[in-house]
Amino acid sequence: MGYGLAFALGVFFTFLPNTDGSNKHRILGIIFALALSLLITVLCHFTRVASEWLFYLFFGVCIFWVSMLSVYGFRASMVAFSGHFAMIMSFALLKTDLSIGVKLGLIFCGGIWYLLWASLSHWIFENKSTAQKLAECVESTADFLKVKYQLLWNEPDNRLELEQKLLKLQIGLNEQHELLRELLFKKRMDEGESNKTSRHLLIFLEMLDIYELALARDTDPTEYKEALGVHFDKTQTFKSFAASTIVHLYALAEAIRTDKKLPLEERASENQELCEASIKSYVNIIGLPEAREGALILRNLLDYERRKEEKTFSAKRVYANILEGSDSLLRRKDRQLFITTQDYNIKTLKANLNLKSSVFKHALRLTIAMYVALFVGKVFEHQNAYWILLTVAVILRPNFGLTKKRGLSRVWGTLMGAAGAVAVILLFDSKTIYGCFAVPALFVGFVFLQKNYRVAATFITAAVILLYAILVENALNIVQYRVIDTFIGATISFLAIYLLWPVWEEGGIKSSIQKAIEASMSYMENIDRIYHSKETPDTVYRLARKKAFLESGNLMAAFQRQTEDPKSRQLHQAQVYATVVLNQTFLTGLAALGTYIQNHETTAASKEYETVIRHIFENLEAALKTLKGEEQSKEVDIDELSEATEVLDNKYSELSKERDMELEKGFVPMSQDMRNKLQEGKLMKDHLKWLHSISDSMKQTVPGLN
Repeated sequence: MGYGLAFALGVFFTFLPNTDGSNKHRILGIIFALALSLLITVLCHFTRVASEWLFYLFFGVCIFWVSMLSVYGFRASMVAFSGHFAMIMSFALLKTDLSIGVKLGLIFCGGIWYLLWASLSHWIFENKSTAQKLAECVESTADFLKVKYQLLWNEPDNRLELEQKLLKLQIGLNEQHELLRELLFKKRMDEGESNKTSRHLLIFLEMLDIYELALARDTDPTEYKEALGVHFDKTQTFKSFAASTIVHLYALAEAIRTDKKLPLEERASENQELCEASIKSYVNIIGLPEAREGALILRNLLDYERRKEEKTFSAKRVYANILEGSDSLLRRKDRQLFITTQDYNIKTLKANLNLKSSVFKHALRLTIAMYVALFVGKVFEHQNAYWILLTVAVILRPNFGLTKKRGLSRVWGTLMGAAGAVAVILLFDSKTIYGCFAVPALFVGFVFLQKNYRVAATFITAAVILLYAILVENALNIVQYRVIDTFIGATISFLAIYLLWPVWEEGGIKSSIQKAIEASMSYMENIDRIYHSKETPDTVYRLARKKAFLESGNLMAAFQRQTEDPKSRQLHQAQVYATVVLNQTFLTGLAALGTYIQNHETTAASKEYETVIRHIFENLEAALKTLKGEEQSKEVDIDELSEATEVLDNKYSELSKERDMELEKGFVPMSQDMRNKLQEGKLMKDHLKWLHSISDSMKQTVPGLN
């Protein structure tokens, strides 16, 4: 048993840091985890030999400093958990008769075996793994569009539920985009050009553009209903157009996942022609100029759907290897800028050695909780009391919501796993059958360890009990101790997260709001720059867009975490929710403005445009100053703003009159130039007013957070 346990521990210590990301970081994470685990194992041995009190001192120091590794990101937190696991399992290794040299050798061999296996599997399945991640991103994009479609066109009764689903999808998409940037951009830089990597990267870039287009559309159908009135049925062809694009994205995701051929369209779908016919039919029924407002709204909607279809078909052609190298971003030397890198400087660790750092507070909290667990196990002389330590290490997370979720999953999984294992033991009196159940159960448990902890806890508990049933005769007693230890560990974890330097989301939500507003301002500055210069979007624009999307997703994730805190700690919840919604709506307006400017010919920026944009920036700056506790610098000139918006309205009215005169003269077909001016005039006057209204509401709402 001792030989197998030590070897298996070597595998498990190195298994945890093998998370998604670049191959270089995966390998370094595995090596560092193995080295840290070996070091902790040998130090545990010699401190125990020297003095029990020396070991207890080392125990606390080790738990604290290993926990602090989490400041370096998710993979580092997995390395930290490997270190904690090595500390805990040193208690289990005491029960073996192996010498320290043999233990270290077996752990090393197990770690090296897993390193070789991980490297081999990555070499064999690397492209398949990247393709799977890309397929998940395409499918999530389709899911995002599908939920927006349901909210906009279906008038669902479960609107709040769908909005929450949309929020979760946006958070998930941001995470997928970050992972794919690292996988694709870094792989291309490290390994050079390859046809498959280039195709994957181009498809990913198309998904980013589709995501921006999706964000550019509001989910409120009021505008269409008010403009079209009883002729709202004219949107039916547009609904079909939107649904068709979603179906194409799902098909693309499935083709990438299964590596199968995908049928291609030789021309644009007939949906565009049907939508054009709907617009003409609407104009013929209502007549001009009365139909102009509704026709322009439908025309903007058609442009939006057409652009989505173009991006989708472009991605499908890239997949079929028909379209290559179409995006200049592939040839740029600044791809590194799009990858969110982790700073491993020692200064990062030093900067977190204070009670303002959530990682520092978690390290202190975990150290004390582990000491309590160690004391409880020793005082009550529990059999295999290190299970209490393991339960605390697994359950206790940096925030209350995740700890509560982990704790409930752990208890539920332990009870279900124990019940399953007991059923097998009572039904079969054969150690061979126990082994046949235990091995696949352990495999399933490891597979779900980072995906669904409740399922993982269920199968791992069942496997551990069945393995003990093979080795000892009183297996049912093991079940009893396992359940008791789990409840003790969960109780210690809940008390620790609630009483010891608790981290409530209320303390960080203002910072998340501030970052989201600053990112939106940067995105708006770049949209304004592109509108003035008439240039195609460059790296600076794309980076600003990326940051705005990420910070908006981070804000929504922070709000979601706040809802998991105790009710007594959810301060200013209504104001926080309002600010989150306003920020998301503002980002939607920016994306709509940005996509329009990118895809249409536009006129020179007017003086009135400049005035409204300046007032929007002033509102956002005022909101930021309020969040920072600073005094407002100046009063807003309401008259100047009113005059500017009035001039924008008048300019659009003059364009409408000009078009009316053309109709009177018999020029029924509208010139492309006139159509562009009318579309731009309407979008600018409406969107600038909308963005200003949202920014003003944000300025009014933010003081409630203080």
